[in-house]
Amino acid sequence: MRVMIIPEDPTLDQFILKPAIEAVFDDLKRVARVQVLSNPRLRSVEQALEPKLLESILNSNPQTDLFLLLLDRDCGQNRIHRVMARETEAQNSGKWLCGCLAIEEIEMWVLAISQEELPASWQEMRKECHPKETYFNPLVAQLGLQNDVGRGRKQMMKDLAGRYSRLFQLCPEIAELRERIRQKLDS
Repeated sequence: MRVMIIPEDPTLDQFILKPAIEAVFDDLKRVARVQVLSNPRLRSVEQALEPKLLESILNSNPQTDLFLLLLDRDCGQNRIHRVMARETEAQNSGKWLCGCLAIEEIEMWVLAISQEELPASWQEMRKECHPKETYFNPLVAQLGLQNDVGRGRKQMMKDLAGRYSRLFQLCPEIAELRERIRQKLDS
């Protein structure tokens, strides 16, 4: 199966999204070739949710079996409605698109599997609208990883091996995505 991740900005997010989605398929015991969209290089949620641009991306990749629109929620409670509209539009054109909003940012997925001591309770961190700036970036600096590949994301995602059940437990949005993919594959 060919899977393409459509992020709001692949520059740093690719180092989290690709291993997380590979873990989803490993957990489902399915073989998938996962790639992150890099052309066109999206730079915002607005670009990722722009209907004509998204349609162009889907149509430009006819060999892809599943498209995953993976974005930050950023405390945008209504953003899910726009994601669902893009899913419906894709389905109406014969494409399989699943959206997932990270609560509140993709970097929370890294913190969920981190073996480091976290600076606040998980519940408190999940409520924060800007956890990347509040929790993730200070942890990266504390670990001295800010100059590493992906500003520490690649190194920290190495903890995912053997800890992805923790990711699914602490981040129900990715567990829900896994379940949606499983249901579609089984149908």
